[in-house]
Amino acid sequence: MSRCLPFFLILILVLEGCASDQQDAENYIREGKAYFEKQEYAKAEIQLKNAVSLIPDSAEAYHLLAQTYVKEKKAQEAFTAFLRLEQLEPDNLETKLQLASFYFLAKKWPEAEKKVTQVLTADPDNIKGLYLKAGVLGSKKEPLDALAAIYDRILTLDSKQTRAMLVLARIYLAQKDSARAEAMLIKALETAPDNLNINRAVFSYYLAQKAYEKAQKVLEDLVAKKPEAVEPRLMLANFQAGQNENSQAEQSFLKAIELAPDNPLPHMLIARFYNANEQPDKAEGFIKKALAIHPEHSGLKTAYADFYFLHREYEKSEKIIDEVLAVRPDFPQAKVLKAKLLISRDKEDQAKEILLSLLEEEPDSAQYNFLLGSVLLKERKTDQAMAYIAKTLEKNPSHLKARVIMADIYFRRADYFLAEAEIDKALKLSPKNYEALLLKGNLYAAQHKIQKAQAIYEALIQDHPENPAALFRLGNLFMMDKKPDKALAVYDKALAINPNLMDVFTNMIRVYSAQKEYQTALDRCDAHLEAMQDAPPVVVSIIQGLRGNLFMALGESDAAKQAFELSIQSNPQFTQSYLALARIYHQEKNDTKEIETYNNLLAQRPEQIEPHFQLGLFYEKNGKNEQAKAHYEKVLELNPEYIPALNNLAFFYAERNMEMNKALDMARKAKELSGEIPAIMDTLGWIYYKKELYDSAIQEFAGCIEKEPENPMFNFHMGLAYNKKWDYTNAEKYLKKALELKKDFNGADEAKKILEQI
Repeated sequence: MSRCLPFFLILILVLEGCASDQQDAENYIREGKAYFEKQEYAKAEIQLKNAVSLIPDSAEAYHLLAQTYVKEKKAQEAFTAFLRLEQLEPDNLETKLQLASFYFLAKKWPEAEKKVTQVLTADPDNIKGLYLKAGVLGSKKEPLDALAAIYDRILTLDSKQTRAMLVLARIYLAQKDSARAEAMLIKALETAPDNLNINRAVFSYYLAQKAYEKAQKVLEDLVAKKPEAVEPRLMLANFQAGQNENSQAEQSFLKAIELAPDNPLPHMLIARFYNANEQPDKAEGFIKKALAIHPEHSGLKTAYADFYFLHREYEKSEKIIDEVLAVRPDFPQAKVLKAKLLISRDKEDQAKEILLSLLEEEPDSAQYNFLLGSVLLKERKTDQAMAYIAKTLEKNPSHLKARVIMADIYFRRADYFLAEAEIDKALKLSPKNYEALLLKGNLYAAQHKIQKAQAIYEALIQDHPENPAALFRLGNLFMMDKKPDKALAVYDKALAINPNLMDVFTNMIRVYSAQKEYQTALDRCDAHLEAMQDAPPVVVSIIQGLRGNLFMALGESDAAKQAFELSIQSNPQFTQSYLALARIYHQEKNDTKEIETYNNLLAQRPEQIEPHFQLGLFYEKNGKNEQAKAHYEKVLELNPEYIPALNNLAFFYAERNMEMNKALDMARKAKELSGEIPAIMDTLGWIYYKKELYDSAIQEFAGCIEKEPENPMFNFHMGLAYNKKWDYTNAEKYLKKALELKKDFNGADEAKKILEQI
């Protein structure tokens, strides 16, 4: 008997321990449930985790724990808990549906479909399972009829499933069956007349169908049903504003504010309304009221900064946005506005850094892709820009600005077929869009479809008499059609709208110049300057530059120099006047003033290519090799594909037997970029000659002579190459030809010497 006693004692202790664990676990579950019901999910999680640590097989604990994780938005933990729950209750269909939902959201379609199939095999009428099955089929791009059949089945099981009705309405719309779509939406509205989402869906349908009276009635009925609700009022206000019913819209916005004085949204929406209607003071007032409700709200502060940005008060905008970013450095809306501010100050590199960081987080964002594409376009990196604009349209085909920009890129590349396709898509989105219609007119003009272009321009002028862009284009069209008097009349109308339009004024002066009416053109310049006493310096600079060109045409170089000097004085950044002035000094052989002018330009605009190139030419001609080389190299640093500098520097190296491999690479690149231009082919041939690659040299020289047979230098170079190959017959032929064409060309003495030796 005494031997059995220890065994029974151990058994009793074990049983008591198990009972104690069970009791503790039940207490934890009870407490966890209480916390869950009070929405204290963090505390509920702790208690339920304590429970499953004591009883790992408790389905009740895992069920509550999984639901807690869902409330806490801890997706991975919730998914793991449901997996464990499925092990504990393999026949629980609700658990399988939860797992199917997780798989579906993670885009793991096969796993989701497997779970849904298990549910519907056990319960073919399970409505949640049918919804998930439709979602899986939709992800697999199954035919719309197959999806519609599932939703019809759901409605057969429960005729009040408005969710199924709304999806069916979308399917019918996709099938272009608007009658059935409308009927299904009305059925949904009759089933749940107070449901905001259904009302919104019906309203959106009528709006898309341009059935504005029906759309308005939906909103008015909703406001009548929910007179104290804010959102229906705001929907109605926005609709009224879109219909230009500004007085009614204003009252609706103000009523929404009255209903919810502590809600910043109505304040911000009425601010947007006032801003759109050119009442910025009222707009700013309501923005300030919204901020008074939530003074540190990053979104509201960013909206305020955006308000200043739209009104070109960039310093105020940047001050606010920097405050936001100091607190929330990764706030996307603030980063976007900061990028826009940097772009406005021509700091594209810094803007690109911000936009690229945003794209790292959201590579599919249409907004970020569009902004980066716009920056690259501003930098004239068109190919790179197109990639981002294309991505914008891929993610948002209705992005109107991106569509117009893409059309403009194709137009500038003379790809008129693709340009027209993009314009038509833009006009489908917005039939009266000014930019798209103007581009369509430009497209017709480029194709010499004069009447079609004129019709578009004149319609735009009639519909938008305050916008001079179509007038400018119409004037250009008349010039193309050789109707200068009509062009001048149209340009005058454009300038009456905005006298600062220098592209219009410049074209007007060109009309007079083309007719050799230089004095008339000068008189117009003087009259314009006199009439615009407070004209911006940039405008004065351009007009003085035009005066300089006109004096040059009249042969009055002193007056021209004076005008160009005045142009530079008004705007030291205006490149063209420096270049024109330097050309005058070049013609006068005033080397000192020519060089001084180019250097003055570079002091103002060090990024300009032309002065560096001209200085390279000057120094090379005057035997100052180091200076010439430095300026040519600077050109290529600024633009590695600038063909004249590639060609000249390659020839410069070859003539001096310097860096011949580098010279060859540059000459090849110049030819690749320019095509069959004889001067560039001659440079390449000359480098081959210097490198003793005579066959390649002859091939290049032959191409030069084919295009310009009367050029003595090309014939001379060909003769030299044949001479090196001991082909004296051809050498004699080309050297004699060179001397016949010009007796004293640079190299004539060498040609004569070789002929004497032959």
